[in-house]
Order: sequence, then C-alpha cells, then structure tokens
Amino acid sequence: MRVPFFDLGRLVEEQRAEIDAAVGAVLAGGCFILGPQLRRFESELGAALLGKAGSGQVVGCNSGTDAIALSLLALGIGAGDEVITVSHTAVPTASAIRSVGATPVYLDIKEDTWLMDPRCLEAALTLRTRAVVPVHLYGNPAEVLLIAEQLARLGRTDVAVVEDAAQAQGASAAGAMVGTVGRFGAFSFYPTKNCGALGDGGAVFARSEADAERVRELRHYGQKDRGLPRHPRALNSRLDELQAAILTVRLGKVSEWNARKARMVQRYRSELGDLPVRFQTVSERCEPAWHLCVMEVESGQVRDRLLRHLERDGVQALVHYPSPNHLGQVGACSLPVTEALSPRILSLPMNAGLREDEQAQVIDSVRRFHGR
Repeated sequence: MRVPFFDLGRLVEEQRAEIDAAVGAVLAGGCFILGPQLRRFESELGAALLGKAGSGQVVGCNSGTDAIALSLLALGIGAGDEVITVSHTAVPTASAIRSVGATPVYLDIKEDTWLMDPRCLEAALTLRTRAVVPVHLYGNPAEVLLIAEQLARLGRTDVAVVEDAAQAQGASAAGAMVGTVGRFGAFSFYPTKNCGALGDGGAVFARSEADAERVRELRHYGQKDRGLPRHPRALNSRLDELQAAILTVRLGKVSEWNARKARMVQRYRSELGDLPVRFQTVSERCEPAWHLCVMEVESGQVRDRLLRHLERDGVQALVHYPSPNHLGQVGACSLPVTEALSPRILSLPMNAGLREDEQAQVIDSVRRFHGR
C-alpha cells in the first residue's frame, strides 16, 4: 500500500457539497474580488482567533508570504532595516523580509522546542532592528510573550513582534490564539495548511484598527476608496472571493482536523518513543495545532537511509527543511543548534485525511528500520 504524505482530495470530499454550493454562490453573484465573501471570511476568522477576549481585525491577502511582507510594510520597514527571525523555517519567512528591502538577522533555536531561543535575542538587537518574526514552526507555539517581555525589559518598545503563524492556525499559548499576541500575525492558507484553500491565500491579523486599515490599503495598490495611492511600496495582494468562500466552509472543520492530527502525533510519539528518535517539545501552557510531525534521528546518514527505507516500503516522507536559510546568506552566521538539527530531521506522513491503517504502516516501517 502506498502511503502519501498528503492526500488533499480526501478532505475536499468531506465537504464537497458545501464547497460546490459556496463556489456556485460566488459564480451566481458575479463579484470575484474584494466582495462579501471576503468580508464574511475575515469576520469569521477574526472571531475564531479572538474568542471572547482581546481585539483585532483580519485582512485577507494573496499568500502567507505576502501576509508577512504586508505586516512589515505597515510598520514602515524597508532598506537599511533589520528583522530578526529564525533560520530553521520555510524559505518564505526570509523571502518576505527581503522583499520589503530589509535584512534578515537569524537567531538560533532551542534544542528541545526547535523554536526561536529568546536567550539569543539581546545579542542580535542593533539600532537598525525594527521587528522580530518568531515562527510557530510545525504548529508548535513559539514563546512570543517572553520575546515581547524581553524587548520591553531591554527598552526596545520600538521593535514590533510579527508572528509567523502560517503553520499554526488553531494553536494557543497562555490562553491566547497564536497570531494575536504580537502587533501583527501572518497566516497562510496554502492547500496543505491547517485551514487550506483550493489555491493560495493568506491573512494578516492586526491588533488595532489603524494597523488593519493600513494593511487593507497596502494590499490594494496603497489606495483607499479608489483614490490616489497613499503608500508608494504597496502591493496587489488580495484574497479572491472564490477562495474566501471556500475558506469560510473549511474554517468549520479546522478544530476537528486539528484534533485528528493531535491524535496522530500522540500515536507516533507513543509507538516510536522507545526508538532512538526525538520529537519537538511543547512549552508549558501551550496547545499546538500540528501542521507537520517531524522526527529527529541520530545523524544525517541515518536520516537519509531511513528516507530510502520508507520509500521502498511505499511511505512518502519529506524533509522540512533541507537547509537552514542563513547558509545561503553572505557572511552567514554560526547557529550551532540549527545546523546540528537540520540534517537529522524528517517529516512523517501526518494529515487529517490519513487513515489508521496507513499510519500503522508508517510506524511498522520505522520500527523495522531500527530492528524492532
């Protein structure tokens, strides 16, 4: 039996009738950009993120990458500025920073959580630092509150926190949904994400009305009410009506899908826990919303042999991510924890459509590789 890493069609079939109806309503309505479907989705996503506490607004955009870029542009960040983030993340985190003209400055990660290490923050701050972008990697919440507190303690209230929550919709930390703690939160609706579109899409969560309005203008040429552009570096980055309608339907299943994946991660941890492998640690008072299940093995050689073994057994495993982003940068810094982890990780099949017998096949293959 072939076990795919993702089978997105299965989740579509779970909601096929609702999706067809939503698409049909958009086609019948004849409005395809910046219309009622987008406003409805922004409202419903905002309510889901905030719950009964806090304030803020959601602004839909073209992608998770643009969500980060729009947040940085709304802060006035550009050439000559520095933005602190992690190297162990998807390429779009860094490319979004570069796209506005800023320079990514990379911090190392913690050995257990594989997330931004706040202890490294002070040494990385300079007079050019304008923002910190912690990444909720694989759906595991980063220590955003601690990062914000550290910035305040150091007297750097001029440095904004922009959360990269592309992989973590539905996760929470200390009772707050990820993406709502910093000044901005960036979400992705790439098809494989926790709430996936049938195409591309993203959203910015802004904690203030003024910030949300600035992002709305920046996503639409810098215009307000079809007037002259007020932001010379604005983008054309809009979440279209078809994807907004589909995402409104899919939003209703995110909690269920996240719960399924949580059970799968727990099964992997339980049934592989006696092997020489390691999984991400979750910090106290954090509730992850797993996007990927990533496993660390003893060495790069073991990882590569295990990948080949799984492939022979019909199991599609992947690597997230093959190379740290800082290694491609001129004058690359040294990040020992990141560099040690990167060659030793692989991602096991884990998605809301994965069947129990398929997961059993993955577990059996990994165990046989280790002679168990």
